[in-house]
Amino acid sequence: MNFIGLANFVEALQSPEVYRAGWHNLIFFLAIVAFQNTIGLFLAVQLDARPRWVEFYRTILFMPVIISLVATGFIWSLMLSPNIGVINPLLKDLGLGSLAKPWLSSTTLALPTVIIVQAWQMLGWSIVIYLAGLQGIPRELREAAQIDGATGWQVFRHITFPLLAPSFTILTVLTFILIFRVFDVVYVLAGPTGAPAGATDVLGTLIYRNAFGSTGAFSGVSLRMSYAIAVSVIVLVLLGTQSAALLFWLRRREVKT
Repeated sequence: MNFIGLANFVEALQSPEVYRAGWHNLIFFLAIVAFQNTIGLFLAVQLDARPRWVEFYRTILFMPVIISLVATGFIWSLMLSPNIGVINPLLKDLGLGSLAKPWLSSTTLALPTVIIVQAWQMLGWSIVIYLAGLQGIPRELREAAQIDGATGWQVFRHITFPLLAPSFTILTVLTFILIFRVFDVVYVLAGPTGAPAGATDVLGTLIYRNAFGSTGAFSGVSLRMSYAIAVSVIVLVLLGTQSAALLFWLRRREVKT
């Protein structure tokens, strides 16, 4: 046995591949947080107004969350397929043929496409968390502001949104943890190599590829289980420290709010 000490950790911290995958995770996180705090918050506000058939809408919007991530990936891979998919033919039928693209084989479109699929799958979480926060806000506060002449936007900006700070904190921290360990959807849509040309490679697929090879366990490829474990430990430390820092900063924001 040849003891190499911290060589795997040093190599991981100096590897451009690790930093590229981590950068893709960061893009994932920022894009999905933006999506949750625009589309997710908007839909939660609409549901909080108790429209007709609110239970039906809430069920439909939350349904992607309970679908298996692997099943979600397969469904979208079929829909986006250039041969048997429905997205490109639908665009052509609508007279938008110029928008038909090789969604998963383009180095510029593959990562945004995977992010959209992941955002769609996680949308229900943001709606439920924000809806719970909205229902915890006393309606008397909003009604008093409206009686004083505040517009709907002013009520939302100065009363509703500041009081949603705890919901924002929970959602942001949970999203950070989930996105930096994302694997299933990326693996099904783009494979363990982060195709095309590493454009969709994330830390999860990087660890899997080094531990089990690019075509599965015992594929004949040179496996580096110890290196994969070292990267996993680095990701664990990153998640622990950054989640704690993010939680501390957002909690302080809640107090100020």
